Amino acid sequence: MTNESNTPRTSDWLSADKPIETRQEDVLGRRGFSEALAEAIRGWSGRESLIVALYGVWGNGKSSIKNMVLDCLHSDSPSVLTVDFNPWQLVHRPTLSEAFFDELGVALGKGDLGSNRLRKSVLARYRRWAHRLQGGRDLIKAIRSLFGTVLVILGVATLGAAWLHSRMITIVLGSLVLLGGLIALLSKFMDAIIKLLEAGTEIGATSISEAKAEIAGDLRRLKGPILVVLDDLDRLTPEEILDVFQLIKANADFPNLIYLILCERAIVESNIGKAINVPGRDYLEKIVQVAFDVPLIDTASVHRVLFQRLDSLLSVGTVSARFSQKRWGNIFFSSLGSYFKTLRDVNRFISTLAFQFSSLLTDGAFEVNPIDLIALEVIRLYEPEVYRAVQTNKDVLTATRRPDKPLSEVAAKTVVSIVEMGSADHRDELRELIKHLFPTVEWALGGTQYASEFGNEWYRDLRVCSAKVFDRYFRLTVSKEELSQSAVQRLLRARGDRGNLRAELENLHSKALLSAAIEELGVHQDQIEPQQIEPFVTGLLDVADLLSDDRRGISEVPAHWRIGFLVQSAVGELSDESTRLGVLASAITKTDGLFMAVDFVALVGAPQEGSPDKPMLTQDSLAALRGVAVKKIEAAAASGVLAQHPKLAVLLATFQCKMRVLKNGSRLDKSIGWVRPRRVRRLRPGGPAPPHHTGSGASRHPRLIRLSAITPSPTHRVMPSIPR
Repeated sequence: MTNESNTPRTSDWLSADKPIETRQEDVLGRRGFSEALAEAIRGWSGRESLIVALYGVWGNGKSSIKNMVLDCLHSDSPSVLTVDFNPWQLVHRPTLSEAFFDELGVALGKGDLGSNRLRKSVLARYRRWAHRLQGGRDLIKAIRSLFGTVLVILGVATLGAAWLHSRMITIVLGSLVLLGGLIALLSKFMDAIIKLLEAGTEIGATSISEAKAEIAGDLRRLKGPILVVLDDLDRLTPEEILDVFQLIKANADFPNLIYLILCERAIVESNIGKAINVPGRDYLEKIVQVAFDVPLIDTASVHRVLFQRLDSLLSVGTVSARFSQKRWGNIFFSSLGSYFKTLRDVNRFISTLAFQFSSLLTDGAFEVNPIDLIALEVIRLYEPEVYRAVQTNKDVLTATRRPDKPLSEVAAKTVVSIVEMGSADHRDELRELIKHLFPTVEWALGGTQYASEFGNEWYRDLRVCSAKVFDRYFRLTVSKEELSQSAVQRLLRARGDRGNLRAELENLHSKALLSAAIEELGVHQDQIEPQQIEPFVTGLLDVADLLSDDRRGISEVPAHWRIGFLVQSAVGELSDESTRLGVLASAITKTDGLFMAVDFVALVGAPQEGSPDKPMLTQDSLAALRGVAVKKIEAAAASGVLAQHPKLAVLLATFQCKMRVLKNGSRLDKSIGWVRPRRVRRLRPGGPAPPHHTGSGASRHPRLIRLSAITPSPTHRVMPSIPR
């Protein structure tokens, strides 16, 4: 379960790509520019209208500057009336002109025009003016639509006649279709005519110029200008952009009207050119009187915002446990930083990253390396083709050994092709990013070739270059066959307490995760403290009998051997032999387990010919430890535990050999099968049994047959058969 109290709420981040509303929220140093623009608007006293444009590419903060300008005007200049008109947000685009005039009429109604009677008179004149303009425009559109549709209907009728090969049918079919189309179109056509006639009747004998002069006189009585803000024009279609500019042009002669247009200049110019087949720049320059560009964004300020928001995510739970400042600095400034140029880049990135963080935070523990997750999310957002290629080349990217030729050449070409899928302007940074994420294939990009021994370190750090962790980054969850990091952390904390360690291991065994737990302990075996060793070894021996080798593959190390290696590695950390012997003797005596307690003595006592390592125990200490093991078997036999043990055959054979050794009163004879050489890892389950194990005793003990299938060195005989 996810710890909800510590998990970042994704809903707090998903709506983050919004412009700021007030000057106090400014983090990019644009407040001064916004206040200067507001002051210029406040001080406008011209006889005509003013059309101002603020140009900038998508995502560089035009809307934020607009909001700061409005905040400044509302706070410091209440006499300035504002209309924040965004045609792109209209549900029904055909009503664009109607909505424009409605918004302007609302603002005019709020102005200081004198008495209520005068105010109503001014608004009435303005509405008649708006209807006159709208009626004419609607009529032109209706006529254009009428003729276009008539031509289509005639074409359909002609084609139908050609198909039916009948003159009479041609006349009837064409007439019916044409009549239906005309009925539908004439309704709109007549509506437009009626609206125009109504406007003309209301105006009466007043000409357009006279009506316009009356409205201009009304507007001059305002104590402050009306600011009409038109945002997101670059999101409109070419025809819609042209409609907006025609509306502006129709009202451009009125005093005390200031238009503030926000758009990406290149897009608007291109769309105007498509709509009227003239250079868009020339058209725009005839309308816009004053133009500004959004101030250049300071990249350092954008990065500062990014770091602040990342800090909020990294401060949750144990997310930052594997966050290396040195590695982060190397990877950010060599590659990641170039992808963040605007606040929109930051907002978009943080929104999706927060969701991934919440998905991978389980019981307060983070399941992946945060730096690798951040880097992969940058690739996913800004280099989607590269991301898909990374996802589908796990085997190449996580191989801890460089393959021999020609496979190494194939692998190198694959890695290079992944980099070349990236955008041309980021290819160098992407190459560095892949090298940072996958040191396993750095050699393919002209970098270092790392030894396979680094694999455990990468796994401990939950790096994406580890084959065991790779899939988590793309599934955003831990599979049922893996231990969650919260379980791993509990396991590691329990190493110094036998009871807690045993409880954790038994709980994982109930979930079929005991083998995975033993593997995790092996990965972290070099991090155990000396005072933890005895309870750690005892706890391992307690649960060792729960392990099963039934599903072991041909090349897989037996499960109980992994426990033996863990015990040997932990005890080997103790520098004094007498301490090592004491820890092992105590653990074997105290443990409730039986098989591994006895079998470990065989493993640790097996001869290691040619090994440069010094034996863990001298022969005298080893003989003493074997005596402890024999007492363990005898106690189990007396209590009845031995008779019920699933590995009875192996224990009886071991017990028989030990009794012979003790009876002779001498050191262990190397010819006795009690000592199994380390070549036992070559065991092949199901192999043929030696001749002396073909009797009924062997058939009753299949486990013994499997162990006896080992091919010993010439100086060692196989384990003797069980006496009947």
